[in-house]
Amino acid sequence: MPPSPLQQRRAHNTLLFQKLLNLREGASPFTLVLDTLEQSGAPLIAEFVRRAKVSKSKIIFVSFSTLRKKTPFQTDLFISARGKPLAALRSAIVSHIPPPASSAAAGPPTRILIIIDTLNPLSTTHPAHLSPFLSSLLLAPHISLLATYHLDIPISPSPYHPDPLTTLTYLATALLRPEQLAHVLARKRARDRSLAEPIFGLSEHREGALVSLSKPGERGLVVVMEVRRKSGRGVREVFVFSPTTNITLLDDHPAYALPETGKPEEEEGEQEVQTTFNLGLTEKQRRDREAVVLPYFDAQKDGGGMGPGEGGRILYEMGVEDREDFDDEEDEI
Repeated sequence: MPPSPLQQRRAHNTLLFQKLLNLREGASPFTLVLDTLEQSGAPLIAEFVRRAKVSKSKIIFVSFSTLRKKTPFQTDLFISARGKPLAALRSAIVSHIPPPASSAAAGPPTRILIIIDTLNPLSTTHPAHLSPFLSSLLLAPHISLLATYHLDIPISPSPYHPDPLTTLTYLATALLRPEQLAHVLARKRARDRSLAEPIFGLSEHREGALVSLSKPGERGLVVVMEVRRKSGRGVREVFVFSPTTNITLLDDHPAYALPETGKPEEEEGEQEVQTTFNLGLTEKQRRDREAVVLPYFDAQKDGGGMGPGEGGRILYEMGVEDREDFDDEEDEI
């Protein structure tokens, strides 16, 4: 029996996300993480680093906002980008990238992962140089670029250049947007009840500290993945990600699964709406209703007893209540 479309989608998209995390060649040269204050992209960056260490890849960390060299990801190389001109920064990064081996006997080159902690400073100071700068770092197929862009930090648009976020989403071959599982489930419950979806974080426009609470059973990370293929076709999928558990589709999560719509026939009577009056029919009322002959039935039998050109007519037989109020003058009309 061939697999169903849901099984094919589950296997294909999950494998694609695994290849993206494992830095497989050709999966995505430039991966952009779009995070917010409600949900940081640090868990995703940590998973990339963990898998890169397992595959013995070289990790270069470029810091714009990280002050300490001992990053929580324990990378191989730390480069501070604060106050450096763009050309000097590129030279510092490229100097640590070894050239590929000229001999085939040397084996495949070591994979290199370049991590930029945030692209917001470059988007503010050098919006017109984002594309050439990022493209110049991808010197070979064994180099992967992973960068984070904070959606909550406002950037003044320039009338002479496109919006930096538009440029970055155009350049990136993979987009990852993390969200809190509790927030996704809250929106899902609101949609199921045809209510307005709740908003969180800065969108609430409330003064004070930003606090995002979640129930113990709803803790988790939802990742919206969008991968652009070389053919131009995009693949979009939503996963529930946890480093300690397997990666699953959001539709397969127990808390997000759609409620059952079908009910067994023997249970339908138990699910009736409780009211102060009886909406059902007794056995005698059901038999009387079935014995009633509707007025237009006689007109459908053998022409209804009508001659040619007589047209349609409705035969009506008065009941006891109608005879008491019968008026001959109205009948003639």
